[in-house]
Amino acid sequence: MDISKAICPGCSRPMTPTACECRSCRIRMEGDFSISPLAALPAEDQALMIAFVRSYGSIKRIQEILGVSYPTARARIDRIILNLNELMTGPPDLDAVLEQLARGEISFSQAMERL
Repeated sequence: MDISKAICPGCSRPMTPTACECRSCRIRMEGDFSISPLAALPAEDQALMIAFVRSYGSIKRIQEILGVSYPTARARIDRIILNLNELMTGPPDLDAVLEQLARGEISFSQAMERL
């Protein structure tokens, strides 16, 4: 199962991974875990990014792999970059909260509540 796409069957909102377990010794960790921005991409985009990295960032090589023109390959990579940028954007007030914390205006626990 692709955990990055897990949706709650009750309310249809994205679910958050909260447990990890070792299959060998059964040690279990619980908490709120984050998902890599790359893991949040569709499988097709993940495969393209793997091919891109393995070809040392050669768009020409991606063009050959996909059997498409250079502009088409470039457009796909640009779309993935836009998706990654959206996934990696924090809350609009993230910088302000961190600045308040750095200046000592709020406590760590207050900063965590606001984030």
